[in-house]
Amino acid sequence: MTALLTDNLPLLAGAPNGIKKLRELILELAVRGKLVPQDPSDEPASKLLKRIAEEKARLVVEGKIKKQKPLADINADGVPFEIPVTWEWARLGEITNFGITIKKKEIPEDAWVLDLEDIEKDTSKLLQKACLKERNSLSDKNSFTKGDVLYGKLRPYLNKVLVADEDGFCTTEILPFRCYGPFVADYFMVALKSPYFLSYVNARSYGMKMPRLGTEDGRQAFFPLPPLAEQHRIVAKVDELMALCDRLEARQADADSAHAKLVQALLGGLTQGSDVEDFEQSWQRLAEHFHTLFTTESSIDALKQALLQLAVMGKLVQQDPSDKPASALVHRIHAEKQRYLAESKARKQKDFATESRPEPPFEVPDGWEWQTIDDVLHVTGGVTLGRQLAGRKLVSKPYLRVANVQRGRLTMDHIKEVEVPEDEVEKYLLQRGDLLITEGGDWDKVGRTATWRDELPECLHQNHVFRARAVTADWEPRWAEMYLNSASAREYFAGSSKQTTNLASINMTQLRACAFPLPPLAEQHRIVAKVDQLMALCDQLKARLGEIRQVHGSLANALIGQALNGEESGAGVVDFSAYLISKLAPQRTFGRVAHMKLIFLADSHLGLGLMDGYRRHAAGPLDTSIYRVEERAAQEGLYTTSVEVLKSGQEKVTYHIGVNIGRSVEMAAVTLGAGQKELDRLIALFEGRKTDDLEAVATLYAVWNDALAEGFHPNDEWLINEFRGNWHEAKERFTPDILGKWLGWMRDHGLVPTGNSAVTKSQAAFLFK
Repeated sequence: MTALLTDNLPLLAGAPNGIKKLRELILELAVRGKLVPQDPSDEPASKLLKRIAEEKARLVVEGKIKKQKPLADINADGVPFEIPVTWEWARLGEITNFGITIKKKEIPEDAWVLDLEDIEKDTSKLLQKACLKERNSLSDKNSFTKGDVLYGKLRPYLNKVLVADEDGFCTTEILPFRCYGPFVADYFMVALKSPYFLSYVNARSYGMKMPRLGTEDGRQAFFPLPPLAEQHRIVAKVDELMALCDRLEARQADADSAHAKLVQALLGGLTQGSDVEDFEQSWQRLAEHFHTLFTTESSIDALKQALLQLAVMGKLVQQDPSDKPASALVHRIHAEKQRYLAESKARKQKDFATESRPEPPFEVPDGWEWQTIDDVLHVTGGVTLGRQLAGRKLVSKPYLRVANVQRGRLTMDHIKEVEVPEDEVEKYLLQRGDLLITEGGDWDKVGRTATWRDELPECLHQNHVFRARAVTADWEPRWAEMYLNSASAREYFAGSSKQTTNLASINMTQLRACAFPLPPLAEQHRIVAKVDQLMALCDQLKARLGEIRQVHGSLANALIGQALNGEESGAGVVDFSAYLISKLAPQRTFGRVAHMKLIFLADSHLGLGLMDGYRRHAAGPLDTSIYRVEERAAQEGLYTTSVEVLKSGQEKVTYHIGVNIGRSVEMAAVTLGAGQKELDRLIALFEGRKTDDLEAVATLYAVWNDALAEGFHPNDEWLINEFRGNWHEAKERFTPDILGKWLGWMRDHGLVPTGNSAVTKSQAAFLFK
């Protein structure tokens, strides 16, 4: 199995989150007995278990430990996976203690006291050591001795596990494990950090915002125990392979850094050209190496930013001598603004002194003019929330927040409403073509600009979002949007903003004073059209890159599945579909939606690698190839379908078993091996349940798995919000309470994802494709 890993390192390491998945695979293979060969001369783990039991009994007799309540016997049918014959399954509480709690007053002032914050997540590196007198702590502690395995039970997904290098004490949120007999502490650490054990504790953790593993659940956990000699060999091999991962990670980081610098250097050459001809020559040089330069999302984003900067500098399209110069446009805008201010109820704003006007950041082509934002637009603030408005007639209106305003686009998924005095609605009401500009927050939020296109009727904006309104019809709002999102404007906002740690903001005066280049109106239209064309090409390139990454990830997942489950057989999705149909076709509640959800859950939960095109559909996760699967099943005589129109107008698909279904059922069973029992358990969990129940569980599983695949360990609140807000509007019919109960049900029944299954894709991604 080690050869399988090393022979395919480029594939695994190059996949999305590849090295992370490679580390997880190494740990999982280690605890399944597939990382190093077994040695028949090793003393079997059964004898090790006997020695552990004898030592435990001796300690009880001597009064050093209390006699514990017996744990349930281990049934061979109920173990998580198969292990080598020389190994044994044990319960964690059967072979280890869980530490002894000591009163704070009994702890010496110079004793080492360990907190969770002292351990780096995932890596198990000790970040700092502190003694009791250096800690501001009043709580009791668990004691541990050198060689104990220290396990962080609070938010266990952080994977904080450490082998103690000296005696000490720790917070009660850390469990000190010490085996009663001989053991290799580093093997125990490997096992406790493995995806298998992480999945177990995630399924049994309680508490929504600060989940933790309960002591009894920890004691009941199944623990794969190898012979003592093999524990040493496993640790040595894990150390060797993890060091290899470290080198791969460092090499990948160096390559990524060099690639990013090369891209920036070549793109910088584009923006430094003197005119369109220079740009075209630089672009030609870039185009010759396009396929090697723009191979990451960050490099494509850098290309888009460079194109935007070229556009606002007048280097993207040719100037046309027949265009009316911008000076004439400036004259009209100034006149219209004076008229607008005189006729409107807008509060008069202070004019800028000549000496306070900013220096233009670059030279513009002939026919252009440098102005300020205040010269050409009217800037105002928005609704202030939380005011005392007692006694005034109020109306409720939707309003835009900073979160709704992105660069060049508005996100309208989560729109809130605010009560405002009726006589103030007109003051804050948005009009088509208004520019919305964010005041700040995080560094990337300062000056984000998007154009309002009447996405909602009677919508307002809050005071942290400025509104810049044109005063003349001779105006291209997209031009202003592009400039304010360009590198030049962002540099101005960064230099002018009020800054604190990781936060920055601009005020209205600074926004009004921003230098603003104004091309002839006809050229503005040409630039906007060219930018849209090039941005669409960049988005297409990014979409293709995403498809390649998806395929790469699927190949890596298939390889991981092969490593964990053995050589692949010939069974495919149609065989597993037939297996499900053979079990569930007679049930009235079983239709196509339930069929698809069970295929998804079986595929993801058992790591079968059947499909990789699951969409975030109204009834998703959906892979539309299910229709081709059903067609093939009919052709092969496995099963057929019929459609019935219900009184509600909805169509109900019914499945009819064919004469050849037994062949595929047998093929699926052979492929599954020991996993057949788990698939049968999964099917039994949903027998007789409503389709909505199955949809809720499958979607929660997909949302959870997608987050884990990105390296994010969400709490229940995040999962529920993501399910209802960022999947499909049809999912809002599931209330938070119902989803919370289903999450608990999933944990109770061991349906907890690992992040190694196929991730879902948005419906938009498929429409684009």
